[in-house]
Amino acid sequence: MKEKIVKLQLALFYKQPDFRPDSSYSDINKEMGNLFNAMPQVMNLPNNVPLDIPRVQMRDELNKYACNMAPIRTDFFINENHDSEANWPEIVKDFKAKSSLFIKSVLSRHDVVRFGLIGNFFIPDNSSSQTMTKKYLKIDLQNSEEINLRFNKRSSSHGYNLNNITSINTAFAGTATGDEKGIFIELDVNNVPDEKTIDQASLNKLIDKIIPTFSPDQVKGLVK
Repeated sequence: MKEKIVKLQLALFYKQPDFRPDSSYSDINKEMGNLFNAMPQVMNLPNNVPLDIPRVQMRDELNKYACNMAPIRTDFFINENHDSEANWPEIVKDFKAKSSLFIKSVLSRHDVVRFGLIGNFFIPDNSSSQTMTKKYLKIDLQNSEEINLRFNKRSSSHGYNLNNITSINTAFAGTATGDEKGIFIELDVNNVPDEKTIDQASLNKLIDKIIPTFSPDQVKGLVK
């Protein structure tokens, strides 16, 4: 089975909301090397709208890199659009370099109390239900239209208590030649928030430690 990388995401959650994310998006973009060179979208939403809904959305012209800014969180994305697992080392190198700039920029403006590192992956598999049944289930679900699994393993690292959430679903991915059957996997590592503010050095070290668990061998091991 060959894995395809869909997306990597880093989310940073603030201790206190910022109701004017539009006031800093230009500086964040500059500090990230003017990465987001497409026209930004700025939405004037009232403060009673949920605070995790983005007010600012930035993209590059190829829609590979993105940044969403909400009053309570800011998210950085690298959209790999089903890139080959063979390119994983270069993807990691790119993500770590740009996320380091992102962390430095956001933490210079906000006290961050929670992070989330998320990876989305797709494994083509015409027998996806059978594969998941064989791996995880003892009942016969091989002809099921849909199977969804989700589990969380707690751990700790660098003084933080972490959730390690794994979601595995049978799915179809749209391709140039039509829908492709397979298994969609999402890995979400986030800390249990407390009163402690996350510092830049610790967060970069956490990412260095977590990213290898997102590698193709590790991801494919979840279904084979």
